[in-house]
Formats: sequence, structure tokens, C-alpha cells
Amino acid sequence: MIEGKLYYKIGEVAEMLNVNTSMLRFWESEFPNLKPKSDSAGKRIYTADDIQKIRLVQYLLKDKKMTIEGAKLYLKDKKHTFQEHTTGVVVVDELLKIKERLAEIRKELNLFADE
Repeated sequence: MIEGKLYYKIGEVAEMLNVNTSMLRFWESEFPNLKPKSDSAGKRIYTADDIQKIRLVQYLLKDKKMTIEGAKLYLKDKKHTFQEHTTGVVVVDELLKIKERLAEIRKELNLFADE
């Protein structure tokens, strides 16, 4: 996300999460807690909080391999708070970034070894 930016367009969010805009609209129709605001032209505008909620749905469906119904039940479960959910997603995102950086370092080290 861009620091200092308050609202994002649907295309920006789709690019951030590597999904298409129709997937975002579909998830919004399936998950009642995904309701971005609209601007004066009626176009969706997303806050950082909206993006966190969408990322949580993406995490449950794609990473945890839940069905839509399973994800809905999981999110309805009162034992789990939204903060717990998003904390797990943030941790996974950070670990993936670390993994990517380690892969880059490995490539760089292999270049030095070949010289």
C-alpha cells in the first residue's frame, strides 16, 4: 500500500492482490463485510481497512484452501476476532517477502560463486 494514500481504486487493489477486478466484485457479493464506499461517480473506493478485509478473504480461500461457505463460517465464528485474522495474514505476507528476498540473495551469491 502507498503510505499516506487514503483511498484506492478497484484496479489498484486488484493489482496489489494479484487478482482481477471481477474477483473482487464477486467476493464483495459473497462476503457482507466487504463493502467499500463509492465516490461521487459511483466507483468503488477502498481504504486500507477494506484491503485488509479482502486480503483476509483471499488468504482463507487461496492459502488455506477453504471453500466460500467454509470461509463464511470461519469469519462468523465469534471465537475469532478480525484482529487475530488480519495479524495472521500480515505475518504470512511478511514471511513471503522474506522468502523472496532470501531467494534474491541466493541468486546473488550463486553469481559470485560462478566467478
